[in-house]
Amino acid sequence: MTPNLIILIFLLVLFFTLILGLVYLTPIVFAKYRAKSFGLEIDFRNAKILAKDKCLQNDFFIGLREIWDIYPFDLRKLTHQYLAVGDLQNIKNGLIEFKNRNKEPNEWFLITFDLAKRDLKEEIVKAEKNNWKFEL
Repeated sequence: MTPNLIILIFLLVLFFTLILGLVYLTPIVFAKYRAKSFGLEIDFRNAKILAKDKCLQNDFFIGLREIWDIYPFDLRKLTHQYLAVGDLQNIKNGLIEFKNRNKEPNEWFLITFDLAKRDLKEEIVKAEKNNWKFEL
């Protein structure tokens, strides 16, 4: 192998590595930038979740910011709930109700009842009267 061929192979490998890196990193950096424009500080892992799930809409970021101001809800659960046509405003209202009753929020309860199109405020009031038993 001649030195010119070695350099050419090295440059080709470097070029393809850079292209693959840009294709992989660009959506993640864009998701991080979008979140920052809505006042959210997210790490690389969360930006990767947002980019993979394609949750980059304005209403998602607004709802996410409002929810995270109340409770550090798991981002993966919120993106799945949002993509399943859930209502982030209803989740926020449920978190407020849990906070008003000095109870630890149950993330699975909030997501399940929201996707069942139930009003979370009413369901939390019913559960409190029923010794914190939730019924679908």
